[in-house]
Amino acid sequence: MNQETRLSVDLQIVHHPGQSVLRLQFRREALRDWCLGLCLLKEGLIDAFTITEQAAKAAKVKFIVGAKPGARSRATLKVEASEVMLTRNGLDYLYQFFLKYYRDGVAEVDHLDLEAVDAETGDKEIYITFQASESRPPMTPEEARRRLEGWS
Repeated sequence: MNQETRLSVDLQIVHHPGQSVLRLQFRREALRDWCLGLCLLKEGLIDAFTITEQAAKAAKVKFIVGAKPGARSRATLKVEASEVMLTRNGLDYLYQFFLKYYRDGVAEVDHLDLEAVDAETGDKEIYITFQASESRPPMTPEEARRRLEGWS
């Protein structure tokens, strides 16, 4: 079963030499339905979760879980309809990040990057960047040092 929903998200594909980036900018009002879709995908209640942006061009991204354990995520980038095959770990990572963002109303960082390989060529690097509209300010070097010292 495939779940499809229209979200307040902006999708953009950017090509750099030797690397492509799929950027997804999430607005706060998209979080509930995005988290629900990730949950359904994580629990195996749907096979694929497709999001469509609300803009006039209405680009789509289809997310599926299917990369084998130890494998990397794979992606196919197309202007109208991209596809991302997530690893189980990649899905867990996204799920935790967005649930906390939904719960707190602010993300811990302004974005997450998910590395993938081009599903068509198998070698070109693709980054899927999930951007949060609201995030905490960056940590100061002093705060980072204090936290690291607390772990040792």
